[in-house]
Amino acid sequence: MTASHAPARSAALVIARTVVDGVRHLLPEHAPLLDTRATEFVASVLEHDGRDSAFGIAAGADAFRQMGVAEYAAGKGLDRLSRAFHSAGRCALPVLASLSRQPGAGPALMDTGVEALLRCVDVLIRLSTAAYRAAHTPSMAELRRDLLQEILSGRPPAKWAGLAAEAGWVPPAKVVAIAAEPGAVRASFGPEVLADLTGEYPHLLVPDDIEIGRVLAGTRAAGGPAVAPADAVTSLRWARRTLELVRREVIEDGPLVRWSDHLTTHWLFADEVLTTALVRRSLAPIAGLPSTERAKLAETLDAMLSARGGAPEIANNLGVHPQTVRNRLRRLRVLFGDRLDDPKERLDLRIALRADLLAPDPGPARPATPIRAA
Repeated sequence: MTASHAPARSAALVIARTVVDGVRHLLPEHAPLLDTRATEFVASVLEHDGRDSAFGIAAGADAFRQMGVAEYAAGKGLDRLSRAFHSAGRCALPVLASLSRQPGAGPALMDTGVEALLRCVDVLIRLSTAAYRAAHTPSMAELRRDLLQEILSGRPPAKWAGLAAEAGWVPPAKVVAIAAEPGAVRASFGPEVLADLTGEYPHLLVPDDIEIGRVLAGTRAAGGPAVAPADAVTSLRWARRTLELVRREVIEDGPLVRWSDHLTTHWLFADEVLTTALVRRSLAPIAGLPSTERAKLAETLDAMLSARGGAPEIANNLGVHPQTVRNRLRRLRVLFGDRLDDPKERLDLRIALRADLLAPDPGPARPATPIRAA
């Protein structure tokens, strides 16, 4: 829509007064700013369909910039202004409809007027938003948190390189993400570390060649794989997954649990539905036995599948009498039959036994750590 299709000056002034009055009503603390020049500015925006690049330097535009600055100074968010401008625009719709019904208005005034009104609201929001942001000088800590968020959003390095320079962070070749419990991280560390300790799930990004333990306070945390900075979100995903398995007592707790020390466990628990199905199918012959007998037979089965020798070697590994082992082996042969001689079945049994051993006892539900970053 070109400027010639926008509301004429007289109609634009009527609509502008309604918009400005609406803003005054919704935000009375800003009413002194909204003088005649502000109304004329809104009318000009409407008349030119919000497309004139000179609007930003018009005298009346300062009123809307000052509103943005005042909102920031009062510690308020931008959403108040945005909602007020949108509401004031909606208040002007009945006025626009009335004008479109007047003789000589033309049938297109309603449609073109609505478009002009929407663009006008957008101009007011952009003016106040730019001033609000210009009034805010972020601290170095905020810059570094913003940088960490940008990196973990998966954006390519070119998108956050400028912010990295502003925050004084030199991207290393490899980084490691750390997921930590609240209170597990020291309050200060070197400039090479990026951290967000403010949320429910604190996390850090550290170069892979520094001693990670020195940035921790000795409580529960987990580190992901070393990756290029562009892939940091992957490292954080595995760090959080590791921490979740520690919470569930699948992985042994410690001051810093490293992802790389538990690859088999991660593999077994990558798809727990599939792993559970394998355990149930493979170990079905002993599933219905009393828990004590089941545990002894599972232990003997695992030792048998790992051993190169016969009953004496298995007995030595388990610390029981060889005859006890022979009795258990006969029982296993009855229960599992020819599956004990099939290489594929033997592999499935070893995997199932390992997964069954790692599975925690059922207990009170624990809150799970989200797998993806914020």
